Amino acid sequence: MKDKRVLPIETVQFIKDLVKNETNDKAKAKKIYEHFQKKTRYISVQIGIGGFMPIKAAEVDRLGYGDCKALVNYMQSLLEAAGIESYYCVVNAGEEKTDLLPSFASMEQGNHVILCLPLNGDTTWLECTSQDAPFGYLGSFTDDRWVLACTKDGGKLLKTPKFEAAKSQQIRMAELSLSKDGKISGHLTTTFTGSQFDSHYFLIKKSPTEQQKQLKYLYDINNIEFTSINLTANNEVPIFTEKLAVSINNYGSTNNEKLSFTPNLFNLKRLVPSVRNRTLALDLKRGYTDIDSLFFQLDDSILPVMLPKKMEVASKFGTYLAEIKIKDGKLFYYRKLMMKDGLFEPNDYEAFENFVNEVASYDRVRVTLALKKSKD
Repeated sequence: MKDKRVLPIETVQFIKDLVKNETNDKAKAKKIYEHFQKKTRYISVQIGIGGFMPIKAAEVDRLGYGDCKALVNYMQSLLEAAGIESYYCVVNAGEEKTDLLPSFASMEQGNHVILCLPLNGDTTWLECTSQDAPFGYLGSFTDDRWVLACTKDGGKLLKTPKFEAAKSQQIRMAELSLSKDGKISGHLTTTFTGSQFDSHYFLIKKSPTEQQKQLKYLYDINNIEFTSINLTANNEVPIFTEKLAVSINNYGSTNNEKLSFTPNLFNLKRLVPSVRNRTLALDLKRGYTDIDSLFFQLDDSILPVMLPKKMEVASKFGTYLAEIKIKDGKLFYYRKLMMKDGLFEPNDYEAFENFVNEVASYDRVRVTLALKKSKD
């Protein structure tokens, strides 16, 4: 990277003017990052083709694009123009957390480059390949792993931030109506924070047609239609909010003047496979918390017949609570699942399997309601 961060004099002056009214380095870095995101875009040049060496910052400044190495090097040069120190960091990126070897970290163990700003103890990380990532946010692509930082004093191992289960939340509120023929319609609002922020965030720049297509895949409910889609992000927190109006024909099934349906529409836990004589540790990479509160306005012709009891499960892997109530013509469904991360012994897998599969079973509990007999 030697001599790769020389910028044109005009660019250096532009950066100095850009941040002259900011009072601290973090505010300056944020302003530079937002300018950088507007000016540049990412292109893929694989390490096997492009090698380890980034192209010069002046070239990225002229062209407005580069691979991860080039973009990090360029952002680093912009920060240098404002007198802000930063570290070029090699990481093994991917949804599965993979560390560089702490005992012998080296460049070829990584597949991506990110930027670290020490900022006098207020360490801030930047993803430089995204034009819309919030300042200081690393998603599940590079979170919680050892990286190799290239500093003026040589290579150092640093750990990227970890998202705790309590702060990685998906919280959903829904006001729905259930008709006597099993149709469901209404509105739901879901917020995503922590490691779950980018679960649906990629939709925000999709076309309306593509949003419809992707949401049908994500929610995976037969006959679901989205009559309204409103997606917003607050990059300061960060928090992503999804507001949807939905219509689902024939969700409930009718038979002999009874209507049955699964009130947990949107968040079914998947079963895990059965494994015996496991020899490898069970590595749960990320913890998270999901909370669903769904209100169903029942059609006047619907009467309750039988409701399941409160459903609770607790284990070393997490906790689960689901509850169904009827009051004032409304059916209320509440669900909270908190999954822990951690490294567990191979013989813990059977208990993990039992926990997850019990949750999955409770998630699919059906409610049976009676239909008033029509008068002849």
